[in-house]
Amino acid sequence: MTEASTLIDLTEEDAHVWYAWTSACDTPTLRAAYRALLAPEEVERLARFACDQLKLEYLVTRALCRTMLSRYARDISPQQWRFRTNAYGRPEIDSCETEPPLRFNMSNAGSVVACVVTRSADAGIDVEEIARRCDISGIAGTYFTAREQQALRALPSSRKRGRFFDIWTLKESYVKARGVGLSIDLSLFSFDVSRQPIRVVFEPEAADDARDWQFALLDIGARHRMALGIRRGARAPLRVSMGEIVPKPAMHGQSLHFMESKQ
Repeated sequence: MTEASTLIDLTEEDAHVWYAWTSACDTPTLRAAYRALLAPEEVERLARFACDQLKLEYLVTRALCRTMLSRYARDISPQQWRFRTNAYGRPEIDSCETEPPLRFNMSNAGSVVACVVTRSADAGIDVEEIARRCDISGIAGTYFTAREQQALRALPSSRKRGRFFDIWTLKESYVKARGVGLSIDLSLFSFDVSRQPIRVVFEPEAADDARDWQFALLDIGARHRMALGIRRGARAPLRVSMGEIVPKPAMHGQSLHFMESKQ
């Protein structure tokens, strides 16, 4: 049971981002505690991972999601959360109804796991390791708009990889906030990160309005890029706060601290 005194205040004007380094969670005690939180179908999925690092990443992802949601919901323990996926695979809260409501989105990148929690706003989060092998030119040529490709080509070589992941994580955060997977054509919207706030431009075929959206690149170190997309609608920009955590099933005495993100 989650005690009322330990609940984190989350208003309709807030978006809270939590992230955990998998290396900080890699102890036999924590692994066992995380496994004890899993639903039967999650245990089955865990068993299908052949690589130990992937098992750890999955355990931390599920533990971060479950423990943090319980910090916003009275009388729902981490073990009680049940999830479903929509038609495009986006995880959502299923059987545990909360009042007020909760929304969440997750991302992982091997060494780090991230979660965003809101009351009702659609939000998507994406984190990537920028040193990982990938065909930057090929991916950009396929999925970036002409405007984004031109901006990338204009940069010196030393900055291209970082800028590529800026744009890629922003695109992913938008797609995840929409909750419709890669059914969205990534060439129908462009990001301009050369100014603040970050600007998105939609093609008419996208049937979306840039005024409804808020985006941020969140700093967790030079080796990663993390992006957040929020569909805020007509409301003012949400307050984005972030904090680093080691998930623990019994977190009543754990001190949690936010860092205000720079928009």
